[in-house]
Amino acid sequence: MLFLVKVLVHDSSSLCYTDTVPFSAADWQDFLHFLNEHPEWRKTLRDLLLGEPAPWTQLTRAVAELAQAQEKSEERLATLTSAVHELQVAVASLAEAQRRTEERLEALAEAQRRTEERLNLLEQRMAELAEAQRRTEERVEALAEAQRR
Repeated sequence: MLFLVKVLVHDSSSLCYTDTVPFSAADWQDFLHFLNEHPEWRKTLRDLLLGEPAPWTQLTRAVAELAQAQEKSEERLATLTSAVHELQVAVASLAEAQRRTEERLEALAEAQRRTEERLNLLEQRMAELAEAQRRTEERVEALAEAQRR
């Protein structure tokens, strides 16, 4: 199969003109082979076809910047994830300490209740002893009075 291709020709006098030349499938394969062997030719061809700068050059740069931003975001996310895990451990530890504090407070409240009961009982016994002491003093006074007579 043969194609006719318009090409821009530069002659030795620096004149430019277009011409039509035959281009076969084999020529196309040769052309692709040369482009594979010479990457700088691919860039030149791309720039000629699309103009400078090529739109995907900007797109490639933007994608690279986005990839770099994504990488930084992932690093920050990993840091935040680690910090959240540390906070979870700390909160669990604080919750356990709070539970132990509440148990101790409950034990202290129970001890206080028992102390108050004992104190009330002691007050009652002291009142009974004071009453017994008063009666004893009355009897001793009565005995002393009876002995004086």
